[in-house]
Amino acid sequence: MKIDTRQILRVIFLISTCSVFTACGAPYYLVTSDFLASDNREAPPEIVESTTYLAIAEKIQSLAVKAPEGCANETATESSGEAAGQGILLKTTCGIEMAELERALTKAGFQVISWKILQNKVLKEEITPQAASKELGAEVLFQINSLERSLVHAGQDARWERRFYTSNEEGQQRNPATLPIEEGEQLISQMKEKEAASLIHQERLSVTINASASLVETGETIWFFEWTHAEARGKEAAMTVLAICKDGECEEASVKRKEPVEEERLLSGSSEAISKQKSAKDQQNAVYHKLLRDLVTQLATSFKHQS
Repeated sequence: MKIDTRQILRVIFLISTCSVFTACGAPYYLVTSDFLASDNREAPPEIVESTTYLAIAEKIQSLAVKAPEGCANETATESSGEAAGQGILLKTTCGIEMAELERALTKAGFQVISWKILQNKVLKEEITPQAASKELGAEVLFQINSLERSLVHAGQDARWERRFYTSNEEGQQRNPATLPIEEGEQLISQMKEKEAASLIHQERLSVTINASASLVETGETIWFFEWTHAEARGKEAAMTVLAICKDGECEEASVKRKEPVEEERLLSGSSEAISKQKSAKDQQNAVYHKLLRDLVTQLATSFKHQS
């Protein structure tokens, strides 16, 4: 019986093709999608300095601080995110934010008259903050006009990059693949749904402050400050999906894991670590507290004239 060498070679080629790329008749593809945002740097603070400020900045020593009209009512633990609010024992309107500002101004070298003392004097004596500041011996009235927090949404100046690769039932990435338009569009449509869901977790917290300073003696506003400080961008989103395409229809496939070889397990003892460290139960408030501290520190150091 004569052996047909060419026929044998064809069979070997088909077998090798199926094993190297996909299972014959049921090709697997790995679809990758990467979220790439443009590297837009955070805008610097907007600072306006009058000629009067430039002339006297080095001589300013004492400040009176005035809180904004409205402010979040939060306890210290709620603002720092160290614990979720379970019950309020003691709360001061604007206390957390204003305490951070006073701390930053004091650290910058100023003598700070507390906003609470100023507010009490204004209410008790029914005088203006300017007049109260003068009686308290302040040279400058430092006023927070607004303090707001908001979310920066992902997806602006960004794009998703998708690629196809051959794979197997275990989800191993192999060679770049080119698919028929019908199959490729199905996979892209399925990926878009997953991408949209992942963007919910790409929002970033930001804090905006607007402040001004005026001379107590004359009432002249000599300095302005405004800045939006946002949470640092995290790692870019990325995802992979294993799909199987057959007869023009593509659907997501479950990755089949290889069963590990069972080995005899031995035990000679055990140890268990116990951690007493604090953990932030409210992550967003913890981020807000850090952004707030960065923001008021920048404000205080900007107002401190550098000779």
